[in-house]
Amino acid sequence: MGKTLLILIAGVALSFGILSMSKDRRYLDALDQLASQVSAYSASNAATSGAYMALNQIYLDPQWRNGYTDVELADELITVRVEDNQGDPALDVHNLRIVSSGRNSKHTRTTRVMLFNGSFKKFAIWCKEGATNVSTKDSLGNLDASLMQQFAPFMPRIDDAALLSMAQAQEHVATQPVFEPASGYPNGSFYFSGATPNVTHVQGNLYLMGGRTVYGIFIVDGNATLEGSSRLRGVLYMPNPTSTIIHGGGNPSESSITGGILTWGSVNGTGNHISVRHAPEFLRIFADGYSSSGGSIQVLSWEQN
Repeated sequence: MGKTLLILIAGVALSFGILSMSKDRRYLDALDQLASQVSAYSASNAATSGAYMALNQIYLDPQWRNGYTDVELADELITVRVEDNQGDPALDVHNLRIVSSGRNSKHTRTTRVMLFNGSFKKFAIWCKEGATNVSTKDSLGNLDASLMQQFAPFMPRIDDAALLSMAQAQEHVATQPVFEPASGYPNGSFYFSGATPNVTHVQGNLYLMGGRTVYGIFIVDGNATLEGSSRLRGVLYMPNPTSTIIHGGGNPSESSITGGILTWGSVNGTGNHISVRHAPEFLRIFADGYSSSGGSIQVLSWEQN
Protein backbone atom coordinates (compact mmCIF):
# COMPACT_ATOMS: atom_id res chain seq x y z
CA MET A 1 0.00 0.00 0.00
CA GLY A 2 2.80 2.39 0.88
CA LYS A 3 4.61 1.64 -2.37
CA THR A 4 1.46 2.20 -4.40
CA LEU A 5 0.85 5.53 -2.68
CA LEU A 6 4.36 6.66 -3.47
CA ILE A 7 3.87 5.79 -7.14
CA LEU A 8 0.60 7.76 -7.24
CA ILE A 9 2.18 10.77 -5.58
CA ALA A 10 5.10 10.67 -8.01
CA GLY A 11 2.71 10.46 -10.97
CA VAL A 12 0.67 13.43 -9.78
CA ALA A 13 3.84 15.45 -9.24
CA LEU A 14 5.07 14.61 -12.72
CA SER A 15 1.70 15.58 -14.23
CA PHE A 16 1.75 18.94 -12.47
CA GLY A 17 5.31 19.47 -13.67
CA ILE A 18 4.33 18.78 -17.27
CA LEU A 19 1.29 21.06 -16.97
CA SER A 20 3.44 23.79 -15.48
CA MET A 21 5.97 23.52 -18.32
CA SER A 22 3.14 23.61 -20.88
CA LYS A 23 1.65 26.68 -19.19
CA ASP A 24 5.02 28.43 -19.21
CA ARG A 25 5.50 27.60 -22.89
CA ARG A 26 2.07 29.00 -23.79
CA TYR A 27 2.88 32.12 -21.81
CA LEU A 28 6.18 32.57 -23.66
CA ASP A 29 4.45 31.95 -27.00
CA ALA A 30 1.86 34.58 -26.13
CA LEU A 31 4.61 37.05 -25.28
CA ASP A 32 6.36 36.33 -28.58
CA GLN A 33 3.11 36.81 -30.48
CA LEU A 34 2.41 40.08 -28.67
CA ALA A 35 5.94 41.31 -29.38
CA SER A 36 5.52 40.43 -33.06
CA GLN A 37 2.20 42.29 -33.24
CA VAL A 38 3.74 45.36 -31.61
CA SER A 39 6.66 45.21 -34.04
CA ALA A 40 4.31 44.96 -37.03
CA TYR A 41 2.18 47.82 -35.66
CA SER A 42 5.29 49.99 -35.21
CA ALA A 43 6.36 49.30 -38.81
CA SER A 44 2.88 50.25 -40.05
CA ASN A 45 2.96 53.48 -38.04
CA ALA A 46 6.37 54.31 -39.48
CA ALA A 47 5.09 53.75 -43.04
CA THR A 48 2.09 55.99 -42.33
CA SER A 49 4.35 58.68 -40.85
CA GLY A 50 6.51 58.59 -43.98
CA ALA A 51 3.44 59.08 -46.17
CA TYR A 52 2.36 62.10 -44.10
CA MET A 53 5.87 63.54 -44.29
CA ALA A 54 5.80 63.27 -48.09
CA LEU A 55 2.29 64.77 -48.28
CA ASN A 56 3.46 67.77 -46.29
CA GLN A 57 6.48 68.27 -48.56
CA ILE A 58 4.34 68.04 -51.71
CA TYR A 59 1.85 70.49 -50.21
CA LEU A 60 4.69 72.95 -49.61
CA ASP A 61 6.31 72.25 -52.98
CA PRO A 62 4.16 70.46 -55.63
CA GLN A 63 7.33 69.73 -57.64
CA TRP A 64 9.03 67.82 -54.78
CA ARG A 65 9.97 64.26 -55.83
CA ASN A 66 13.08 63.56 -53.72
CA GLY A 67 11.55 61.16 -51.23
CA TYR A 68 13.43 59.84 -48.19
CA THR A 69 15.95 57.05 -47.63
CA ASP A 70 16.36 55.26 -44.29
CA VAL A 71 15.08 58.04 -42.07
CA GLU A 72 15.25 56.84 -38.44
CA LEU A 73 12.11 56.96 -36.32
CA ALA A 74 12.63 55.24 -32.94
CA ASP A 75 13.56 51.67 -33.89
CA GLU A 76 12.17 51.93 -37.44
CA LEU A 77 13.64 53.07 -40.75
CA ILE A 78 11.46 54.97 -43.24
CA THR A 79 12.00 55.01 -46.99
CA VAL A 80 9.71 57.01 -49.28
CA ARG A 81 9.58 57.45 -53.02
CA VAL A 82 7.29 59.73 -55.04
CA GLU A 83 6.29 58.54 -58.51
CA ASP A 84 4.83 60.60 -61.34
CA ASN A 85 4.14 60.19 -65.03
CA GLN A 86 7.79 60.80 -65.86
CA GLY A 87 8.91 57.80 -63.82
CA ASP A 88 5.87 55.63 -64.51
CA PRO A 89 4.15 56.36 -67.86
CA ALA A 90 1.20 54.24 -66.72
CA LEU A 91 0.27 57.00 -64.28
CA ASP A 92 -2.04 59.75 -65.45
CA VAL A 93 -0.17 62.98 -66.12
CA HIS A 94 -2.00 64.64 -63.19
CA ASN A 95 -1.47 61.79 -60.71
CA LEU A 96 1.24 61.20 -58.12
CA ARG A 97 1.88 58.05 -56.11
CA ILE A 98 3.59 57.98 -52.72
CA VAL A 99 5.10 54.65 -51.68
CA SER A 100 6.27 54.71 -48.06
CA SER A 101 7.84 51.74 -46.25
CA GLY A 102 8.54 51.37 -42.55
CA ARG A 103 10.76 48.53 -41.40
CA ASN A 104 12.40 47.16 -38.30
CA SER A 105 14.28 43.97 -37.47
CA LYS A 106 11.16 41.83 -37.87
CA HIS A 107 8.68 43.51 -40.19
CA THR A 108 8.27 45.76 -43.23
CA ARG A 109 5.01 47.55 -43.92
CA THR A 110 4.08 49.73 -46.92
CA THR A 111 1.65 52.62 -47.36
CA ARG A 112 0.59 53.67 -50.87
CA VAL A 113 -1.16 56.99 -51.47
CA MET A 114 -2.55 58.10 -54.84
CA LEU A 115 -2.82 61.84 -55.36
CA PHE A 116 -4.36 64.15 -57.91
CA ASN A 117 -1.79 66.86 -58.53
CA GLY A 118 -3.83 69.69 -59.98
CA SER A 119 -6.73 71.99 -59.16
CA PHE A 120 -9.95 72.04 -61.18
CA LYS A 121 -9.15 75.68 -61.97
CA LYS A 122 -6.40 74.43 -64.28
CA PHE A 123 -9.02 72.87 -66.58
CA ALA A 124 -11.42 74.40 -69.06
CA ILE A 125 -13.96 71.60 -68.41
CA TRP A 126 -14.29 69.61 -65.19
CA CYS A 127 -17.26 67.26 -65.29
CA LYS A 128 -18.40 64.27 -63.30
CA GLU A 129 -19.87 62.61 -66.39
CA GLY A 130 -18.69 62.58 -70.01
CA ALA A 131 -18.30 65.30 -72.65
CA THR A 132 -19.36 64.77 -76.28
CA ASN A 133 -18.51 66.87 -79.33
CA VAL A 134 -16.79 69.44 -77.17
CA SER A 135 -13.31 70.92 -77.54
CA THR A 136 -11.07 72.74 -75.08
CA LYS A 137 -8.51 75.44 -75.85
CA ASP A 138 -5.76 77.08 -73.89
CA SER A 139 -5.82 80.77 -73.02
CA LEU A 140 -4.25 81.60 -76.41
CA GLY A 141 -6.95 79.77 -78.32
CA ASN A 142 -4.94 76.66 -79.21
CA LEU A 143 -6.69 73.30 -79.06
CA ASP A 144 -5.62 71.39 -75.96
CA ALA A 145 -7.47 68.19 -75.05
CA SER A 146 -5.60 67.92 -71.73
CA LEU A 147 -7.70 70.83 -70.43
CA MET A 148 -10.78 68.60 -70.38
CA GLN A 149 -11.32 66.41 -67.31
CA GLN A 150 -14.13 63.94 -67.92
CA PHE A 151 -15.33 61.49 -65.26
CA ALA A 152 -13.54 63.59 -62.67
CA PRO A 153 -11.87 61.61 -59.86
CA PHE A 154 -13.42 63.92 -57.27
CA MET A 155 -15.76 66.88 -57.24
CA PRO A 156 -14.54 70.10 -55.61
CA ARG A 157 -16.12 71.43 -52.45
CA ILE A 158 -17.82 74.66 -53.46
CA ASP A 159 -19.21 77.19 -51.01
CA ASP A 160 -22.68 77.26 -52.56
CA ALA A 161 -24.06 79.38 -49.73
CA ALA A 162 -21.54 82.15 -50.39
CA LEU A 163 -22.28 82.09 -54.13
CA LEU A 164 -26.04 82.22 -53.61
CA SER A 165 -25.65 85.02 -51.07
CA MET A 166 -23.60 87.00 -53.58
CA ALA A 167 -26.20 86.49 -56.31
CA GLN A 168 -28.91 87.63 -53.90
CA ALA A 169 -26.95 90.73 -52.90
CA GLN A 170 -26.41 91.63 -56.57
CA GLU A 171 -30.10 90.96 -57.35
CA HIS A 172 -29.08 88.37 -59.94
CA VAL A 173 -31.55 85.62 -59.09
CA ALA A 174 -33.63 84.18 -61.96
CA THR A 175 -36.71 82.40 -60.60
CA GLN A 176 -38.49 81.65 -63.89
CA PRO A 177 -38.55 78.09 -65.29
CA VAL A 178 -36.42 79.15 -68.28
CA PHE A 179 -34.10 82.13 -68.03
CA GLU A 180 -33.12 83.81 -71.34
CA PRO A 181 -30.67 86.62 -70.51
CA ALA A 182 -30.34 89.53 -72.91
CA SER A 183 -27.09 90.13 -74.75
CA GLY A 184 -24.56 91.83 -72.48
CA TYR A 185 -26.22 90.56 -69.30
CA PRO A 186 -25.75 91.63 -66.59
CA ASN A 187 -23.49 94.64 -67.19
CA GLY A 188 -21.19 93.79 -70.11
CA SER A 189 -18.37 92.61 -67.85
CA PHE A 190 -17.29 89.59 -65.82
CA TYR A 191 -16.95 91.97 -62.88
CA PHE A 192 -19.79 93.42 -60.85
CA SER A 193 -17.60 96.01 -59.18
CA GLY A 194 -13.83 96.21 -58.81
CA ALA A 195 -12.52 92.64 -58.45
CA THR A 196 -15.93 91.24 -57.41
CA PRO A 197 -17.41 88.97 -60.10
CA ASN A 198 -20.98 89.00 -61.29
CA VAL A 199 -22.80 85.98 -59.84
CA THR A 200 -26.16 84.85 -61.24
CA HIS A 201 -28.31 82.10 -59.73
CA VAL A 202 -30.59 80.42 -62.28
CA GLN A 203 -33.13 78.40 -60.30
CA GLY A 204 -34.54 76.77 -63.43
CA ASN A 205 -32.96 76.23 -66.86
CA LEU A 206 -30.59 78.59 -68.65
CA TYR A 207 -31.27 79.23 -72.34
CA LEU A 208 -28.67 81.31 -74.12
CA MET A 209 -29.91 82.55 -77.49
CA GLY A 210 -27.65 82.52 -80.55
CA GLY A 211 -25.54 85.62 -81.05
CA ARG A 212 -25.87 86.73 -77.44
CA THR A 213 -22.96 87.19 -75.01
CA VAL A 214 -23.36 87.04 -71.23
CA TYR A 215 -20.90 87.51 -68.40
CA GLY A 216 -19.99 86.29 -64.93
CA ILE A 217 -20.44 83.17 -62.82
CA PHE A 218 -23.68 81.32 -63.54
CA ILE A 219 -25.02 78.82 -60.99
CA VAL A 220 -27.63 76.76 -62.83
CA ASP A 221 -29.89 74.40 -60.89
CA GLY A 222 -31.42 72.87 -64.03
CA ASN A 223 -30.02 72.42 -67.54
CA ALA A 224 -28.16 74.84 -69.80
CA THR A 225 -28.82 75.18 -73.53
CA LEU A 226 -26.32 77.12 -75.65
CA GLU A 227 -27.53 78.04 -79.13
CA GLY A 228 -25.13 78.49 -82.03
CA SER A 229 -22.92 81.58 -81.84
CA SER A 230 -23.85 82.16 -78.20
CA ARG A 231 -21.05 83.27 -75.91
CA LEU A 232 -20.47 83.06 -72.16
CA ARG A 233 -17.55 84.95 -70.65
CA GLY A 234 -17.09 83.46 -67.21
CA VAL A 235 -17.82 80.22 -65.38
CA LEU A 236 -20.78 77.90 -65.85
CA TYR A 237 -21.29 76.04 -62.57
CA MET A 238 -23.92 73.27 -62.39
CA PRO A 239 -24.03 71.51 -58.99
CA ASN A 240 -26.79 68.98 -59.68
CA PRO A 241 -25.86 65.50 -61.00
CA THR A 242 -28.90 65.42 -63.32
CA SER A 243 -27.96 68.64 -65.09
CA THR A 244 -26.76 68.67 -68.70
CA ILE A 245 -25.21 71.28 -70.95
CA ILE A 246 -26.30 70.98 -74.56
CA HIS A 247 -25.91 72.79 -77.86
CA GLY A 248 -29.40 73.74 -78.99
CA GLY A 249 -31.21 75.60 -81.73
CA GLY A 250 -30.87 75.51 -85.50
CA ASN A 251 -27.77 77.68 -85.80
CA PRO A 252 -24.93 75.39 -86.93
CA SER A 253 -22.23 77.69 -85.57
CA GLU A 254 -20.44 76.57 -82.45
CA SER A 255 -21.23 78.12 -79.11
CA SER A 256 -18.36 79.08 -76.87
CA ILE A 257 -17.40 79.68 -73.29
CA THR A 258 -14.35 81.71 -72.33
CA GLY A 259 -13.62 80.75 -68.75
CA GLY A 260 -14.65 77.25 -67.77
CA ILE A 261 -17.30 74.68 -66.93
CA LEU A 262 -17.69 72.87 -63.62
CA THR A 263 -20.56 70.40 -63.67
CA TRP A 264 -21.72 67.34 -61.73
CA GLY A 265 -23.49 66.27 -64.93
CA SER A 266 -22.45 66.03 -68.59
CA VAL A 267 -21.62 68.28 -71.55
CA ASN A 268 -23.09 67.41 -74.96
CA GLY A 269 -22.39 69.42 -78.09
CA THR A 270 -23.94 66.85 -80.45
CA GLY A 271 -25.50 68.43 -83.54
CA ASN A 272 -23.11 71.33 -83.58
CA HIS A 273 -20.23 72.03 -81.25
CA ILE A 274 -19.29 73.63 -77.94
CA SER A 275 -15.85 75.21 -77.55
CA VAL A 276 -14.45 76.10 -74.13
CA ARG A 277 -11.43 78.37 -73.94
CA HIS A 278 -9.56 78.32 -70.63
CA ALA A 279 -9.46 81.71 -68.90
CA PRO A 280 -7.20 81.41 -65.83
CA GLU A 281 -8.30 84.77 -64.44
CA PHE A 282 -11.98 83.84 -64.23
CA LEU A 283 -11.37 80.33 -62.90
CA ARG A 284 -8.88 81.54 -60.30
CA ILE A 285 -11.42 84.00 -58.92
CA PHE A 286 -14.08 81.29 -58.82
CA ALA A 287 -11.85 78.61 -57.26
CA ASP A 288 -9.98 80.78 -54.78
CA GLY A 289 -13.06 82.72 -53.74
CA TYR A 290 -15.65 79.98 -53.48
CA SER A 291 -13.89 76.63 -53.13
CA SER A 292 -12.15 75.00 -50.19
CA SER A 293 -10.47 72.58 -52.62
CA GLY A 294 -8.99 75.12 -54.98
CA GLY A 295 -5.52 73.87 -53.99
CA SER A 296 -3.41 71.57 -56.08
CA ILE A 297 -3.30 68.31 -54.08
CA GLN A 298 -6.15 65.85 -53.51
CA VAL A 299 -5.86 62.35 -51.96
CA LEU A 300 -7.64 59.80 -54.17
CA SER A 301 -6.80 56.56 -52.33
CA TRP A 302 -4.89 55.27 -49.31
CA GLU A 303 -3.75 51.63 -48.99
CA GLN A 304 -1.62 49.87 -46.40
CA ASN A 305 -0.14 46.38 -46.30
